[in-house]
Amino acid sequence: MDRDGAGIRIPFYWEEREMTLVKKTFLVFLSVFLIQLTVVAILVGFGYRQSENQWRRVRDTQAYETARELLVGSEVGEADPYTGPIAIYDTNRQLVQSGRGMGLHGTMGRSMMAQMKPVHADGRLVGYYATGDVSFGADTANRTLIHTMMIVLAGSLVISFCIAYAAAYYFSRTVSRPADHVAGALQRMQEGDLSEEVRPEGSDELIEIANSVESLRKNLLHEQTVRSQWSQDIAHDLRTPVASVKAQLEGMRDGVLNSDPSRFERTLRELARMETLIHDLELLMRLESPETRISSDTFDAERFLKELHEQVEPILRSRRQTLETSSEVFLIEGDEQLLFRALSNLLHNAMRYGDEGTPIRVSVEKSDGSMRISVHNLGPPISSEELPRITERMYRGEFARATAGSGLGLTIVERIARLHGGTLGITSTEEAGTTLTIQWPYT
Repeated sequence: MDRDGAGIRIPFYWEEREMTLVKKTFLVFLSVFLIQLTVVAILVGFGYRQSENQWRRVRDTQAYETARELLVGSEVGEADPYTGPIAIYDTNRQLVQSGRGMGLHGTMGRSMMAQMKPVHADGRLVGYYATGDVSFGADTANRTLIHTMMIVLAGSLVISFCIAYAAAYYFSRTVSRPADHVAGALQRMQEGDLSEEVRPEGSDELIEIANSVESLRKNLLHEQTVRSQWSQDIAHDLRTPVASVKAQLEGMRDGVLNSDPSRFERTLRELARMETLIHDLELLMRLESPETRISSDTFDAERFLKELHEQVEPILRSRRQTLETSSEVFLIEGDEQLLFRALSNLLHNAMRYGDEGTPIRVSVEKSDGSMRISVHNLGPPISSEELPRITERMYRGEFARATAGSGLGLTIVERIARLHGGTLGITSTEEAGTTLTIQWPYT
């Protein structure tokens, strides 16, 4: 690929990003190195100052011992003699001896008097001495030490610089580059591109993050597919009653159909079906909103079950069914309005798919820190193939296709259970019937 038609090849995206990472990581390592170098320089300076002070104390002790041995008339010992410039005076401040660089004057000058130090032997003053100003670096051994230290520091700087660059390059490949891959995957996901798989690489932590991002990508891809299918199903479910109502109205307008009460009744049923679907969609969208929070409280279990019974009583009578309720607790903790809607959905499903003349049972139990509300009915079992899909949006199984409903009832129930931190469980056999259970933590 050329830039501006000049034939200059633009580096591959990841190569550019990698070089940028190397530079950034190198600057981080270099900054850390410079901080460490500053600390080392401070410590070396402190050590140098300490060594210089110690050296001066040793030199002063040597000068004092040299002057004392000379003034009391003994020979200067061979152990650690003072070799620097020195002037030795008697008690009358007359020069007795001086070393190189100190001069041979009978009396001390003002500068020399200021440097004069007393010498004592057996508790009495025996004279004075003064030394010349010799710097720490003037000593041959010290100069050699300082020179060696400078070479070592310079070499360390070069070696550390190379190590910092090598470490930056290695770090960018093993840590920064995988992290940038994950960041790139998240950026693509944000832009709606879910096609590329996120490959885990790098450290254990980065592999765990990459696996989580890949799991998120798969979930979003599945959600995208489900929503697309959901939209198609909604369009289909709305199109049918709308077309029916339109045909009825057009037929009555054109005089083809009679405007009798039964036809108005059928039209109203179609409108009611659309209204139910729209209301369920509205509720599900609100429940699936990330900012949705439940309003948890405690409420009376007996009253709750009684109100449920009263709501479904007309349908129970029409199908010659009965409702049996039992509760092991006096109080239920949760969002009463949402739980009432969930149990209402479960009861309507139980009545719709349960055999006529059979009982429907609702039980409330508490055990092992969990609250469970179960709805049981006798009727045709749900097949093992349909059980995993029974809570999908707009999914309607074999026995549901011929019945009224939006296809969102169990999806809403499952979402309400999740908002309570719980689950919706389903068991169905021909012998025992079908039981749907909402279970959530209860303290």
